[in-house]
Amino acid sequence: MEDLTIEIANGKQITKEEALKFFDFELEDIFLASAKIRRKYKGDKVKVCSIINAKSGQCSEDCKFCAQSAFNKTDVKVYSLVDTEKINEVSIKALENVGCFGIVSSGNSLNDVEIEKLCEMFKKHKKVSHLGVSIGRISDENFLKLKKAGIKKMHHNLETSENFYPNICSTHSYQERVDTIKRAKKFGFEICSGGLFGMGESFKDRVDLAFTLKELGSDSVPMNFLMPIKGTALEHLPTMTPVEILKTIAVFRIILQTPDIMICGGREVNLRDLQSWIFQAGANGLMTGGYLTISGRNITSDKQMIKDLDLEIE
Repeated sequence: MEDLTIEIANGKQITKEEALKFFDFELEDIFLASAKIRRKYKGDKVKVCSIINAKSGQCSEDCKFCAQSAFNKTDVKVYSLVDTEKINEVSIKALENVGCFGIVSSGNSLNDVEIEKLCEMFKKHKKVSHLGVSIGRISDENFLKLKKAGIKKMHHNLETSENFYPNICSTHSYQERVDTIKRAKKFGFEICSGGLFGMGESFKDRVDLAFTLKELGSDSVPMNFLMPIKGTALEHLPTMTPVEILKTIAVFRIILQTPDIMICGGREVNLRDLQSWIFQAGANGLMTGGYLTISGRNITSDKQMIKDLDLEIE
């Protein structure tokens, strides 16, 4: 184990079989590799981001985990795309404390009118380079519009492995998600793509997802952990244990090595008092303030946690 850890920390690219074995190791042994890799590529800098739920509910897709899906019976708020002046106002305020702000919408895609409204706002935004969008499927024409408006970051999660994906969603294919990412790369966007864990997938599914993200060249990998929501198809599932989450983060760092690893939805509920351990596990970033339909931890508490670890917000 020690020899393999040293080799990985020195840049060894591991196989899927080697990666799977790490789930059987003790947490402190995995940290020897994951923390060293994080420091090697990211130093002591921590990225902090936040988002706005710019369009909520009544999504036509049947993702079993999602409170915003019309197929699930939740009491989530439903509203169309909020006024772009409101998005602009919220983003400017957020960027006083975080390095990146994401505009997220429910649904398979935005229509052309909604895209135009966003693009007009982006063209006027003082910190457009710090903005990203998560708006589902996008046509080549709209990719170009977003590019010309100054957007550089595109978020589009794969959610899980290709093998497990049919258990989670049937209204659009895994390949559609992959194709959207590939086209975004072709247009020169930075890619933010990751997944949701604790949906019943195996360790192998998690490793397969990490290798797919590596192959696609994701620049940032958000990791979310299921918070079972009443009214969704996955409401009966138990939450993940903190140790299992930390091992999963560490395995992703060991496999991916260089991308940003951002810990997002579910960290407060699932990790509880062990939230600060995400950095030993290899993460170098987090989302603060809330996760679409569920509130999160405030930026003041997260800043203090980062400061207490002698880390620095990027």
